[in-house]
Amino acid sequence: MPSILASSRPIGNSNRSSPITLNPVTLAFTGESAQLEKPFLDQYAENSLQQMRFALGLGIALYAMFGVLDYIIVPEWMVHFWLVRYAIVCPSLAVVISLSFMPWFKKIMQAALSLLILVGGGGIIYMTMVGPPSINRTYYSGLMLVLMLSYTFVRARFLWASLAGCTVTLAYLIGSIYSGKLPSNIVVNNNYFCMAANFMGMLVSYSLEFYARKDYYMSHLLEIEHQKAEFANQRLEQTVQKRTAMLAQANEELRLEIEVHEQLDHEKKQLEHQLRQAQKMEAIGTLAGGIAHDFNNILAAIMGHTELALMQMDQKENAQKYLSEVLNASDRAKELVAQILSFSRHGDQELKPIQIGSIIKEALRLIRSTLPTTIRIKKWIDNPTSIVVGNPTQIHQIMMNLCTNAAHAMKKSGGTLSVKLLSMDIPGKGEKRPPAVPANLAPGQYVQLIIADSGHGIAPHLLTRIFDPYFTTKEKDVGTGLGLAVVQGIVQNHGGHIEVESDIGKGTTFFIYLPRVESEITPELTALRSIPTGDENILFVDDDPTLAELGGKLLTTLGYRVITEVDPKKALQHCLDRPGFFDIVITDLIMPGLTGDVLATEILKHQPDKPIIACTGFSERLDEKEILASGIRGVLHKPMTIYKMANVIRNVLDETGTGKAPNGNDPGPKDPALD
Repeated sequence: MPSILASSRPIGNSNRSSPITLNPVTLAFTGESAQLEKPFLDQYAENSLQQMRFALGLGIALYAMFGVLDYIIVPEWMVHFWLVRYAIVCPSLAVVISLSFMPWFKKIMQAALSLLILVGGGGIIYMTMVGPPSINRTYYSGLMLVLMLSYTFVRARFLWASLAGCTVTLAYLIGSIYSGKLPSNIVVNNNYFCMAANFMGMLVSYSLEFYARKDYYMSHLLEIEHQKAEFANQRLEQTVQKRTAMLAQANEELRLEIEVHEQLDHEKKQLEHQLRQAQKMEAIGTLAGGIAHDFNNILAAIMGHTELALMQMDQKENAQKYLSEVLNASDRAKELVAQILSFSRHGDQELKPIQIGSIIKEALRLIRSTLPTTIRIKKWIDNPTSIVVGNPTQIHQIMMNLCTNAAHAMKKSGGTLSVKLLSMDIPGKGEKRPPAVPANLAPGQYVQLIIADSGHGIAPHLLTRIFDPYFTTKEKDVGTGLGLAVVQGIVQNHGGHIEVESDIGKGTTFFIYLPRVESEITPELTALRSIPTGDENILFVDDDPTLAELGGKLLTTLGYRVITEVDPKKALQHCLDRPGFFDIVITDLIMPGLTGDVLATEILKHQPDKPIIACTGFSERLDEKEILASGIRGVLHKPMTIYKMANVIRNVLDETGTGKAPNGNDPGPKDPALD
């Protein structure tokens, strides 16, 4: 049973106040805390009204907006579905919003919210059950939206929300089983996600109500402590006239007791903070994987088309120069994806000697195009060739985060964004240090990056919190509170130090110190290299039509004869129908219906010697060693360059002995689809 122990002395003769006791199922106050139940429910309902109205208004908008899908996907059922949406569900939500302004509404609030969950979820279940199979396969996701909104935003209590959510989930399970419109695997998949969403929603709802009750109980204890303090003051005022010496002793005991309480409270907050951070980092890692997969697909198309343009241009130096910059930018984006994945896995970032001045100039050039004309940029780079050991993308990330924050502080009235890069030497112990240099900065050579704005400034009591994760002073949905925490982490990872100064109404200045080194840098230029070609028959499989088309163009440019396929099942059928036709198969790993590793396994069952190359942007399910151990001969990581693709294909073909002669004397079988 959840409990919160209070260690303060209550008014009266007992030595300790009773712990908070909650019913583990209903979360209602029990035992000696039972008298708090009614005032808590009244306060909870009062504090929930405004958010509930907004949430129900959002529910009306979402439910009504998805009526557009009815018109697009199933116009023949549109009128039927619209009756559910606009004649039942949306009016029901509107009625509850109207009733919420009545003084007696708080008594029926939880029952009304549970009924709305049943109505909203029931509407979606009804549409999925009576509609065609296409609706069954997609509209069930709306049920998860209802569950998410119900458990978190509408302020329904755990017990009421859970009863309604479980009823809706069970109704969908029963309906999907007995409707017979979907294959069993789809039924299992849909219900698995619905039940998982419902279970997670219950955990979130339980946690929200539990901590709301805990906060209320703590405020109750604070009120008791306040009463105790008043009572103690009265006693002290009476005693001070009689026993001054005893008063001094009592004050000392009180001070020691307060220190004990503060220490316990500090340790408790530390443990809670560590738990929250662990949960947040787990969520960020999961999110990073999804971002990396989609982002790499986009980058593959950008880089591939850029390389095609570079190969096919004739003496167009200026255009080639600009396209080379696009390719270099794509390389940086690729590095960013690697950093996202590395961050989610707590991996190390690659550090190398870099000229920080050039990175700052490039970042300012990009930032300038995003700022309003009311903001002026002043730049001063004392030593453009200063070298630090760092990660270029992370230095770029520091600039983007700090300059974006500065621009936000000046967005209303404009101002000046100042960026300075200075070289400085901090002498050893006993020698005179430069003014305003942090005392904890070790002696050595540094670059000092100063980013200042003339905005509204930061209040002094907030300066100590600005680097805390998820703390932000920006409006809702404007800032995440992660920017400065990320900046501080990057600076520390580079062995540096960051400080901030701010005056209300005058602006904010960040001082970043990074160790400077003496080193030479070899420029890294992106240029086309000698690329091996061939004339073999290739089957290229990718569920993304754009990437499938791009892969076909790249391979055709290299001289290969290519058939592209976006459906892995059809690709498997191609191989089974013509077992000796394709010299090599290149397949994406993450595809719906039939994943790349399963496709490779099926092909190798019938053609054990068939060379297969796997392409992947991100996969938690398999690493490269597992992929190669399954019989696949090579791995291409998205976004892949034409140079890398050509070399991997040639190496695999030559190693397996299935490649043709380089001069094309053995062209192999011909297929009209390859022309």
